[in-house]
Amino acid sequence: MKRWTQMLLGCLAGASLAGVGHAQTAELDVVNQAVAALGGKDKVMGAKSLKIIGYGQIAYQDGGGNISSTPDAPQKWINISAHQRVIDLEHGRMNVQQRNIQDFVFAYARNMNGDIRVNNSLDGDVAFNVGADGKAARVPEAAVRARRLDMLNNPVSIVRAAFDPATKLGKLRKQDNLQVLDLTTRQGDHLVLAFNSDTHLPAWLSWVAPHPNFGDVTYRTHYAGYQPLDGNGLVLPSGYNTISDFRNVVQQKIYVDKYVVNGTIPDLAAPADVRSAAAPVPGRPKVDAVPMGKGVWFMKVTPGGNSTLFEFDDHLVLYETYGSEANALAVIEKARATVPGKPVTHVIVSHHHIDHTGGLRAAVSEGLTVITNRENVAYVKEVTSRSAKLFPDALGKNSKAVNVIPVDDHLKLKDKSMELDIYRVVNSSHFSSGLFAYVARDRLVAQGDLVDEGWDIVWWGNAYPDSVKHWNLTVDKDLPVHGNIHTWQEVMGQLRQQTGNAVKLCASAEAARLNVQGCPVTNTL
Repeated sequence: MKRWTQMLLGCLAGASLAGVGHAQTAELDVVNQAVAALGGKDKVMGAKSLKIIGYGQIAYQDGGGNISSTPDAPQKWINISAHQRVIDLEHGRMNVQQRNIQDFVFAYARNMNGDIRVNNSLDGDVAFNVGADGKAARVPEAAVRARRLDMLNNPVSIVRAAFDPATKLGKLRKQDNLQVLDLTTRQGDHLVLAFNSDTHLPAWLSWVAPHPNFGDVTYRTHYAGYQPLDGNGLVLPSGYNTISDFRNVVQQKIYVDKYVVNGTIPDLAAPADVRSAAAPVPGRPKVDAVPMGKGVWFMKVTPGGNSTLFEFDDHLVLYETYGSEANALAVIEKARATVPGKPVTHVIVSHHHIDHTGGLRAAVSEGLTVITNRENVAYVKEVTSRSAKLFPDALGKNSKAVNVIPVDDHLKLKDKSMELDIYRVVNSSHFSSGLFAYVARDRLVAQGDLVDEGWDIVWWGNAYPDSVKHWNLTVDKDLPVHGNIHTWQEVMGQLRQQTGNAVKLCASAEAARLNVQGCPVTNTL
């Protein structure tokens, strides 16, 4: 652990490293030119700390769309306010604090204003968060690399890293009006840094990271609006614009109000109890198969989203493989154990949101055919065809082409053992392309995001009763992806309460302060 911290310090440390260990090359020349353009060696290498203060936005659903899965659908955003990033260059530490405000119609679960406080840190090889109660807790190891790259993602940090003698510089290449250079840091992180050929300033930085839905994703942060810092001598960007190679969607925007170089900063060291604690390892999901009728089981997942299993003459069908690869594989394994000898052949996707398709790649790796609304077919094919070679997931390790069955309004799956109707959701402002499953014999529905007992507020509470009425169904039992089994009467009670809360919020001063969107058209039951 100590050795890792020392190595990171070497990556970010001062002027004595400039050029040491690197033979003078065209690659090092372009880095030297960048240092000069940023304000000179003394200023760049003399920076012991850097504070970035600003605001911005984050793409909701990582740009996967909210209402629709199509690339042309308008993106929804999470507003970032009070953003403050403090980088201790001297000790290899970072802290990011900000408020994330969901600036769109949503469930607003757990609180009434969608305001999420972020307080995330990195100290060498220890990543930890500070909760609302002020207590620090170590987070899984995967966060270390992500935050390490985040700490490098500004012009000062990355050009200092390029001077580290342990950093391997790739061959310089020309790309339009850019000089592009590959970097492999001493920790083994591979990045690509581009320099503007005219100004010599860093233009963008890119890297690859794993994504549960999209496989290997290349992110690129563009540095925009360089200007001198008054009284400091450094030249730094006014904005950071990060895009991904999934549909070239903007992932995050940061607008800089102020930089503070070598100012007073807090001690960013991890608390002793956090450093001594082991990084948490996500546990294996627990799946219970709860019988709901002949050939129907509610697959209760703890923690995580649920599924429903349907047994046919010679095969099994799942409604949803939610959340993650681990959840999906645990549900599939439990389904096979619940009905030995029959293969799991199909999965019905409730809708395209990234939480509900988080286990989709794993399901395809297990050979399951995907049943989805026709609008989502292109999306399903897109996300399951993406590569995962650098960070292999289940589909990267067991590559298979996806088979998709599209549903327009209704699809009936029927044999001697089971009759299952799959219907399109109607009148939902949450998504345009949802499906729910219905067993007429048992009067039960399997659904995702039509109701959730954990919500406080909902704007689309009408979608569930409207869909049941539209398809002329009789429902006794609700089997949700989120929550527990409920009767239809209980479901309607929940929706009335949640919709009523939405009406109250829309009439409040808090709604006006937050400019909560959708209030004028709030649905009531």
